[in-house]
Amino acid sequence: MSDPFFARIRELKFKQLLVFERVVELGSMHKAAEVLHMSQPNVFKIISQLEELLAVPLFERSSKGVVPTEFAQRLLPRIKPMLGDARAIGEELAALRSGERGQVVIGTLISASARLLPDSIALMKQRHPHVNIVVREATNDLLFPMLAVGELDLIVGRVPETSPPGVSYHALYKEQLVVVARACHPLAKKRRFPVAALLDFPWILPTSESSVRNRVEHFFSQHRLALPHNLIESLSMLTNVGVLRQSDTLAMLPRTAAQLLIDDGTLCQLAMAEDIAFGTIGFGVRAHRLPTPTCAAFIAALQKVAQALSTRG
Repeated sequence: MSDPFFARIRELKFKQLLVFERVVELGSMHKAAEVLHMSQPNVFKIISQLEELLAVPLFERSSKGVVPTEFAQRLLPRIKPMLGDARAIGEELAALRSGERGQVVIGTLISASARLLPDSIALMKQRHPHVNIVVREATNDLLFPMLAVGELDLIVGRVPETSPPGVSYHALYKEQLVVVARACHPLAKKRRFPVAALLDFPWILPTSESSVRNRVEHFFSQHRLALPHNLIESLSMLTNVGVLRQSDTLAMLPRTAAQLLIDDGTLCQLAMAEDIAFGTIGFGVRAHRLPTPTCAAFIAALQKVAQALSTRG
């Protein structure tokens, strides 16, 4: 690249990159203007300045919004870590300034979203009521890239067998899987039944990207059984509970996620002749980076709740 081009790169401003990132994510200059509390003409002007500075087109305009060009798609992953670091700096300065304000963005999996995470959020809000908490629920294949670029402060859920590069995992407690059904299910009152009897009923399983799905497949494979043919695939806890309550459908859930539903009589745990190991529940953060004060406070809440859950189990 020529020296004049490097000179233009040095003229890039943080605000230009922030506006660019919002326009790409939202697919609309109008929506980006609303989120950033700016006028649409101002957003258009900043994008035009950025295109002129970089000497490439970044968006194709249409009646439905804007579509990022190949140049924009290459630029976005380069600037996301910069914006993530800038947000972390802002959160840290805000926390140091007031001791109570800031934001923590959490990625989570089904293994933590039903009990560990809600209890931790409640405790965090008791301790730090003015901290903003954002939760993103997805599978690890989506969460890991978000953590890597700073869109997430931490991931809470089952610790993977192999940590991806740049992620440091910390264990909280061991988790088991339980087979659950409605209280009046035909298998609910039985003390013993063959594992093959589970295949006589419909099943809800997570999608193939889920760590719970992998353990369920391993369980049936150990017993030399195929997966159930009458199958619903869903990651929605609300949907799954609704189906379980009104049918003879079965599901396998992390014990702590199922316990509240078992305690209030919504579901029952089937009597299995063996424990079904799920793995270690913990949290992952970006390696070699100190968490922001708000993130560190949330980790402390996680550890407190996890200790109570593991003691009860």
